[in-house]
Amino acid sequence: MAFDLFDNIEYRDPKIFYPWAKEQLHDNEKYYFLLDEVQLLDEFVSVLNGLADKKNCDVFVTGSNAKFLPRDIATEFGGRGDEVSMYPLNFSEFMSCYDG
Repeated sequence: MAFDLFDNIEYRDPKIFYPWAKEQLHDNEKYYFLLDEVQLLDEFVSVLNGLADKKNCDVFVTGSNAKFLPRDIATEFGGRGDEVSMYPLNFSEFMSCYDG
């Protein structure tokens, strides 16, 4: 779910997104939520905690908001998740995968 897209603007309301997300969990199989620009989701801390509480659900979030730094995330979700920092490839890394 990309919260920055106009097509998904209604899902920024937690009263719409959370019920939709719970409906996706049809059975006991493993489900993954990939949420981009999660800072645009109102009450996202409560929503993410609710989803993370589900045994068959993993939640991955991204955001580019400089005001919400990783230390804030660690405070909000202490002990409930892991932070993974992603960086672009440097030129030699890119060339090691590029055939051409």
